[in-house]
Amino acid sequence: MVPLGASPCYIIIYSGSLSCELLRSGMDMYLGIDFLINPELKPFVSEVNVGLPGGAQEYDLTHLVHYGRPSDIFRKIEEISQRVYNRPFHAYLHSLPFIESLKPFKIWMDGKGSLPKISHPGLRLEDKWNQYLLISPIAPMPETMIFDPFDLDGAGEFFKRKGKVVLKRRLGRGGRGFRIITDPRTLWNLDIGPTHCLLQEYIESQVSGHTFSIRSIAFGGEFVCMYANLSPRPFSNHGTLAFISPGYPFGLREKAFETQAFNQKSWEAEIWFGDHEPQYLRHNLYEDEVAKTVFDIPEETLQMIKELSVRIERSYENLNLSSIPKACFEK
Repeated sequence: MVPLGASPCYIIIYSGSLSCELLRSGMDMYLGIDFLINPELKPFVSEVNVGLPGGAQEYDLTHLVHYGRPSDIFRKIEEISQRVYNRPFHAYLHSLPFIESLKPFKIWMDGKGSLPKISHPGLRLEDKWNQYLLISPIAPMPETMIFDPFDLDGAGEFFKRKGKVVLKRRLGRGGRGFRIITDPRTLWNLDIGPTHCLLQEYIESQVSGHTFSIRSIAFGGEFVCMYANLSPRPFSNHGTLAFISPGYPFGLREKAFETQAFNQKSWEAEIWFGDHEPQYLRHNLYEDEVAKTVFDIPEETLQMIKELSVRIERSYENLNLSSIPKACFEK
């Protein structure tokens, strides 16, 4: 691992007792896995989201716009939870040992709260460098290195090999701090302050002038659903949603499409926050825009995404949480 040099770290404080069994054995995981697809139609895992990531609600909306009726996705998730874990989905989610610290931790990552004092090693999964260490041996990922402002020669060599790279935060969401770097001189002028960052190989994931990513949901050792995010920005999170269908040629059926807007509390928000959702997240939790088109992707590529999603979910379930390397917010 590339050293962080003199970069400051945050201290996480463990209090209370944790069951050794919880640290030694894996746990059930509901994952939102983001994929990029390059021009050769090869999928790459961009990142993995734990807890209750968005995905089911967005898929249901794309199904509604495409077919004119809701999907059965929520019934499917409930059925998996009952069959595999013998409990309702809400009970499954709130049985996760790190769930109570994960909620304030994500708000802290957004810069809207303080770092929780009671934590769990499972939070180390939020560090994208740890994700890379865990996932790259079992699934294609963009080549990644820690960006060390005290080792710019290493960053320059990485850029020279790749020709185009992405700077992203090790912790965070919403595209904060995301930059595409096309000139190596930019590396020498970066001022990231105390933020811990990664350099990542740039994957051109484009369709009809839109940057896109695929969000795939896996749960209980099964693939659940997927949909596409389209955006005119360099990153695609919370973009325009699109229904995915197996088909040729690869691309959007209508290049210039209309959209349908929705403003309703998401299924995930109701389970995760109940009546106490943070106001700053209202746009993310309530508002969605769905493209009135279909994103055709060849069956072989979709099958790869499904298989990789299940492989990653199963590997997360079998994780020894105590063996996960310390994250950048720990000393």
